[in-house]
Amino acid sequence: MSKIPVTIYAEMTPNPNTMKFVANNYLIDPSATAEFKSQQETKGFSPLADELFTFPFVKGVYFANNFVSITKDDTLAWDY
Repeated sequence: MSKIPVTIYAEMTPNPNTMKFVANNYLIDPSATAEFKSQQETKGFSPLADELFTFPFVKGVYFANNFVSITKDDTLAWDY
């Protein structure tokens, strides 16, 4: 089985505290979405979201087909 490299790029959203990270393959079922507003909600559902919530500034994680959007608090800017 050949391995295909995963590429990810970031996109701004209308919300300055939310950044969209787009991958070149599906992260979840294309017809599904998942939203987590706390680390407790991720338990048993999403190891990636669980890890993202270990960063103290992460306030929300949203998955859809080939992207994840991360919402942060105001303690830092995306460009740091």
